[in-house]
Amino acid sequence: MVSEDTVLDTFPDSPVTTAALSELENHDDILTAIPLISEARGAKELSKHAVIQTDSVAIVVVYNDGEGWTVDHRVDGTDRDNDEVFEEAMVAAQGETSLVDAPDEK
Repeated sequence: MVSEDTVLDTFPDSPVTTAALSELENHDDILTAIPLISEARGAKELSKHAVIQTDSVAIVVVYNDGEGWTVDHRVDGTDRDNDEVFEEAMVAAQGETSLVDAPDEK
């Protein structure tokens, strides 16, 4: 199992490339690593906002200049369906925007 700190320790002290996020998915313990917002800088696309998911947790990470990478939101995935955990993380990540519909209340 990969901890949140271990994931964040792999990030540079700067926005991360979208290619680096894609490479994280090659790790056996990482289910999803996607940029939420990215911008082109030269030949690279950089992201300051991403969702990283393992079997046990989904985290929304944000890069802030001077502070580095921090966990903005955490969704516990223990004994839960991975798709539901991912959806909840995406809803939390979108904030006030409406990129993803909120899950139905049960």
